[in-house]
Amino acid sequence: MKMKSKYLLVFAMLVSNHALAQLEEIVVTAQMSGDYYEMPAVTLKKKADFLVQKIQLINDSRSPQLRNSEIIGTIKGLITSSKNIDGIALSYGDGFLTPVNLNDNSLQIIEDNKRNDTSHVNIFAKVALNGDLPAKKQILSLRKFISNADLVGRTEVISNGDIGLSIIGPEQYRYEILKKIAAENNNIASALGVSCKFTLSGLQNRVEWERSSVDELTLYIGYQSEIVCN
Repeated sequence: MKMKSKYLLVFAMLVSNHALAQLEEIVVTAQMSGDYYEMPAVTLKKKADFLVQKIQLINDSRSPQLRNSEIIGTIKGLITSSKNIDGIALSYGDGFLTPVNLNDNSLQIIEDNKRNDTSHVNIFAKVALNGDLPAKKQILSLRKFISNADLVGRTEVISNGDIGLSIIGPEQYRYEILKKIAAENNNIASALGVSCKFTLSGLQNRVEWERSSVDELTLYIGYQSEIVCN
């Protein structure tokens, strides 16, 4: 019974980790890599879930307490404004995004080492992609939201880089990609008209991604395929 309980625990941990992976929101750089020759033959195109803009809130009030208070006040104003606009939200993180929570200690206001009496915090403003609206129109809406921020005290807002993308749980598309890989192998065998044996490796790798357009991502698994035909 103890061994059975151990297996059940391991299975539960695996299921839990898979569920967590599906909930991860991944931020993707605004720049398209263009390294498509490094991708495998089989890929999957998906619309991103959000358009995201990294912003920095900077404050140079003399008192550290005042700087923090004014930055927090500005974030509170942004949160309030976001609730009045469909699809707008605030997140933070490095690679993996989490909704802004002012009660969470991981959202830290940083003292600037290069400028005296200056503090800043980096967050992301984002808008959920609406397939019924042009992406450019939604980008303008996001930029308008940022430019209309109600800045408290000496707080300034700076947009860092161009508009990026984010996707929630890219691992949820694993089996869709695997089915495409299997279908591709069947198509190759059918096209050749001979008996072929396929040896695949790397299918255990995690799902990867590259930006392919203003609102779209290319998802793939870095697999290798070896074909031997009679």
